[in-house]
Amino acid sequence: MKITSPITRINLSAPKIFELAGNLQNFPQYMSDQVKDITVTADSCSFTVENIAAITLKILEKTPFFQIRFAAENDKNIPLFLTLNMNAVSENVTDVTADMDIEIPVFLKPLVQKPLERFVETLSQKIKTEVEKTLL
Repeated sequence: MKITSPITRINLSAPKIFELAGNLQNFPQYMSDQVKDITVTADSCSFTVENIAAITLKILEKTPFFQIRFAAENDKNIPLFLTLNMNAVSENVTDVTADMDIEIPVFLKPLVQKPLERFVETLSQKIKTEVEKTLL
């Protein structure tokens, strides 16, 4: 199943968003209220999504100023990838989307689809809120 957030327009350059969003130390700021028990190390960010799963994100690959792809390990052993996409609209305006690719058994889809949709939507919105604070 693929879940994509709505496009979020951010008033900041793609290189700056890439720098901030690609630093896992900043990641707790981007999490929704449904995320608990956040632990960050130099190469991973672990957290629990309430009533869904415990997840550890690790950066899988970075395409400078365009994309950051995370692989996620979780306590349910379900393959999950999270991708942040950045599309420079102008020098200081960037469109951002968050995509989640997850292999969920059909019987679980009705239980987790809405919370996961909220997760990716909140992630892109919180990235906007937090990175635009760097302008102040």
